[in-house]
Amino acid sequence: MSSPPYSLQSVALLGPLIKGNAQRLAQRLKSGITSPVDAYTLCGLFSFEVICQAGFAKDFSNDTNGAAAHKLLQAMDGSALTLLFDGALPFVARFDIGTKLPGVIGDSYRKRDYWREKSYEMVDHFLEKSADDEKYLLTPLATGVDGYLGRKLTHEELVEEAMGYMFAGSGTTSSTLTYLLYELSKPENAAIQERLRAEVLAIPDDDIVAIRNNAYINAVIKEAFRAHPTIISTIPRLLTEPLTLGQYVLPSGTVIGMQNWLHHHDASVFPEPEKFIPERWLNETSEMKSALTPFSIGKRNCIGQNLAWQELYWAVSEVMRSGSRFRVAEEMKDWEMEMEDRFNIAPRGRRLMLTVSPVD
Repeated sequence: MSSPPYSLQSVALLGPLIKGNAQRLAQRLKSGITSPVDAYTLCGLFSFEVICQAGFAKDFSNDTNGAAAHKLLQAMDGSALTLLFDGALPFVARFDIGTKLPGVIGDSYRKRDYWREKSYEMVDHFLEKSADDEKYLLTPLATGVDGYLGRKLTHEELVEEAMGYMFAGSGTTSSTLTYLLYELSKPENAAIQERLRAEVLAIPDDDIVAIRNNAYINAVIKEAFRAHPTIISTIPRLLTEPLTLGQYVLPSGTVIGMQNWLHHHDASVFPEPEKFIPERWLNETSEMKSALTPFSIGKRNCIGQNLAWQELYWAVSEVMRSGSRFRVAEEMKDWEMEMEDRFNIAPRGRRLMLTVSPVD
């Protein structure tokens, strides 16, 4: 029921919407000309604002400094802890006392309530004003019949879907974009940033097809996927038939795990795997193509990958067209950008401070 809105054709209709948000990201990054700017926060705002607008017509364009979107994004992130507390402390949910508790526990439940309250407001506004517009991701869920349930979704179920869109549709793309900017902004990668900028500027502003087909732009994005996969957790799968691994045969019914960090950093496929080398993708081999799995593979791969690619293409295009050159701020320490597994990765320091200077 959720796949058609994420088709390449459907996502293309969201191009102007995504481009507008990418332009706002580029303008916000320009504030780093006067003092270092936190690209981690701004990338989070970009992907969150895109999914809210693409999903259910919530437009944050009047929120120029991102305060309202950032408060909602923080509430969503902070509420994730309630999943742990609901399992470890089931009486909290049973007696509905979470918001009354002190400290981290109570704070996470209060954030979840705020996120849910705002989600109801956004869904209600969408149903009143935009539910018949087919370009929005929530439209088929609001107007169609669920194939599994055999009925339309209830209001509560629709809000749950919207919250799922926000959670799943923002963190992964923002993580990729954060680490892409980090790599481009390292002093040793200055030539990569300059070449990427030149490639983008050689393409007309609105030609997303040319952006999508440009070999070097794709190489930079793929290398960001490879070097910093957004989901580094071991993803379990159940074997439906025996699997031979070397001298071992795993029987049907065995639970196995897949972790893309390992094959993304396989030196036999990617020489010098710890280095950021986009040029390696200009001579892509079949082994490289098979080893790159940022969206997983098979029936359970990411249904939102076309949207993610579209966001990254527009973000790279607009940031590189902004007339800004980026460098990692001197105050940043290496450990701050170590990847922390929170299902979606996040920098351990929860920031990426960049200095910005005008392109000569």
